[in-house]
Parts: sequence; structure tokens; C-alpha cells
Amino acid sequence: MKNLKNNLSEKDTLINTNMGQWLKYERKKSYILVNGKKKPITQSMVAKKLGVTFQQVQKYEKGDNTIPIFRWFALCDYFNVQPNRVKELVTGDIFLLSEDMLVSNITETKTGDNNDNNDFCPKE
Repeated sequence: MKNLKNNLSEKDTLINTNMGQWLKYERKKSYILVNGKKKPITQSMVAKKLGVTFQQVQKYEKGDNTIPIFRWFALCDYFNVQPNRVKELVTGDIFLLSEDMLVSNITETKTGDNNDNNDFCPKE
């Protein structure tokens, strides 16, 4: 079986990167209420919604793996974003978000397992 990762065009690679950055941006700007407090959405929460591991979400965010269309629609639904808007953003040539646009200063109390990044809830 051929390795598709090495056969992606430059444009496809850019789209994967942009999709990952969109996912990370949406995740980091989104919050949920837990016991009346705003808590950031974690990779684990997104993973649970998609039915994948948090490591897979990490790969999506890095642009290492392509997000399947059915999971892309689930993400749009989860973040309440119209798929057409996301398509416009990620297919542009210059969507790449700078790190300062991302909410990267989130600090959380970690009570989950040791291998889950920015998790604030105990494992169920």
C-alpha cells in the first residue's frame, strides 16, 4: 500500500495545515461551563466528540493527518461554525495563523492521566 502522506500536493499539505490551525484556534477560543466556571475545550474533549484519541486531535492540529469529511462536519457542528466559512478560510493561500492569534496562555490544574495535554477533568 502506498504512503499517501508523501503523495500529497503542496496545496493539499497547505490545506491540512490550515485545517489544523483552524481546529486549534476554534478549540482554544471556546469554553464550556463546569460548575459555573468557564473551562477551555481540551483536545480530549474534542477527541471524545469525534470518537478518536487526543493524539489524533494533536495530529489534526499539526496538519500531520487529514481530517476526514465526516469529522470535519462534526467539528463544524461542535464549534457552531458553518462549513462554507471554514472552507473559505482554509483554502486561501494565506490562512496560516500566527501563534499570537492563538490563545496559548491557558494554564489549567491537571488531574487526568500524565499523557493528556491540557486536561482539567479526571478520566471517566
